[in-house]
Amino acid sequence: MIHRSLISCLALALSTVLHGQSLQAGEKLDKVRFTYAPLSASGFLWFIAKDAGYFEKNRLDVDMYFEGASPIMVQSILAGDNQLAGMGGPAVVTNVLKGGDVIQIAAITHTFTTPMYVQPSITDLQQLRGKKIGVSRLGAVSHLTADSILRRARVGDVTIIQTGGIPESMAAVMSGNVDGAMVNPPNSIILREKGFREIVGPKQLKEMNLRFVENGLVAKRSYAEKNPDMVKRFIKALAEGMKRLHDDKEFAIKTLGKYTRVTDNKMLEESYRFGIDSFFKDFKTPPDGIQLMVDQLASARMIDASLAQKTPLTAYYENRYVEELEREGFFKKLWQ
Repeated sequence: MIHRSLISCLALALSTVLHGQSLQAGEKLDKVRFTYAPLSASGFLWFIAKDAGYFEKNRLDVDMYFEGASPIMVQSILAGDNQLAGMGGPAVVTNVLKGGDVIQIAAITHTFTTPMYVQPSITDLQQLRGKKIGVSRLGAVSHLTADSILRRARVGDVTIIQTGGIPESMAAVMSGNVDGAMVNPPNSIILREKGFREIVGPKQLKEMNLRFVENGLVAKRSYAEKNPDMVKRFIKALAEGMKRLHDDKEFAIKTLGKYTRVTDNKMLEESYRFGIDSFFKDFKTPPDGIQLMVDQLASARMIDASLAQKTPLTAYYENRYVEELEREGFFKKLWQ
């Protein structure tokens, strides 16, 4: 029996040959500038789509650029420096409320994904009462995740500490300055190996159904409306990347290592687990995930609550491109 990964490689090689013949016949690729952050497992789909040739397969010439923070990525799209971005979260909401039109056009996560790690002596969320939890920044996704976990568990009297970043949060829990911290892979593997406990991981966050659009694809609404076919082809490439992630672990890990420059096998394995546990095959943006995000930002006084109340949820996202692909049978055929 031929190994599945070998079949995938042969299929990709055949696709590349046929695609090369098509290009020689004069097929033109549409140029797209795409920005993303961070350099982690969150970027699995664009890394795979790029290296597996799925962008080219869908007639796209994609230049990928790393940028360090979501607000910067939003500004680059508003300025026209980039057309699309791999992101989600509060920056989409705040930009719309300030008059921008950068919206979510696909969501690859529908729930929070950032794991919560705690001191080895803590075995239950209730033990966090009166304790300190480290997050990267107040109002950041790590903060909102911690807040949602504690609210769901009805754990009050917890002090949230802003550390400055995920590596800093890891250092804070290791030094004992905090009792728990929100830490993504690959940093989380370091904590686990040193005996710290993953008390809530991506899989548990999915099961808790803590809805939140943490990652996906965004664009200016005006740009997407003028280029619907290009947007749909980009979404198709990401979906094919998702299929490859599930079918070809070896290729996925190799690709992630290339972009993140991580060589430690345990860290890459941890990152792969994170991707499989976190991503959704349904790329539609969930309205309840947007609503929770708006509510949390308003509660934290990071946005104008009265303005948010007057703003319809549909101002933040557009599902028509994914829905059109669904009606065309693309996703059903991909996952059959």
